[in-house]
Amino acid sequence: MAKYDQQWYRNFYGRYLTAFVMIGLVLVNVLFFICQILYGDLLTDKGALDTYSVYSKDEWYRLITATFLHADISHIISNMVGLFFLGGLIEISVGHLGFALIYLLSGIGGNAVSVLYEKTFMIDRYSVGASGGVYGLIGAVLVLSIYERIRQKSEGESKGTTGNLVYRGAFVVIFMVASGFSEQNINNAAHIGGLVIGMLVSFILVLILRKKIKPMDL
Repeated sequence: MAKYDQQWYRNFYGRYLTAFVMIGLVLVNVLFFICQILYGDLLTDKGALDTYSVYSKDEWYRLITATFLHADISHIISNMVGLFFLGGLIEISVGHLGFALIYLLSGIGGNAVSVLYEKTFMIDRYSVGASGGVYGLIGAVLVLSIYERIRQKSEGESKGTTGNLVYRGAFVVIFMVASGFSEQNINNAAHIGGLVIGMLVSFILVLILRKKIKPMDL
């Protein structure tokens, strides 16, 4: 029986229903976006990432709230697609708590890197979005794929698709970072910060969990 048959797809995507932290985060993001539509600029102005408000008004909560706000419908769709597919894979692989740590620390940490960068170079702008967390998930996929590849080789396994997944993950990282620099109004500091933090948190989880980590079967 071919690997990618109808039953495989049912089993694979059915596992996403067990990733309840990811599903909860998607729902929270959608709820926040609906509130943004209902309340206009009020919610966005109060929760967006704003370096001046963070430093001068001690509104550090913006590092968190900004990760749940989005600029428009295309913005939230693109981020939620990444959160759903990458987040589901990672939550299945490292568990609910591990996934939550990767995503939330990447999003908040990416915003902290952005604020530090903007403070250093005296940049004044608003930014919103879950992109830092999503970039952290991309970094996590890359780290977990490399770990699985190393594990397979150490155990003498010749089968598996992790080799291709490592190359695809590296390509996605390079492509998305390059795309960010080619477009205006993109918070690349938050993206790169989230990516690096996601990789670091995933590396720590690999050291702690080791063989408890489940392979990302693609």
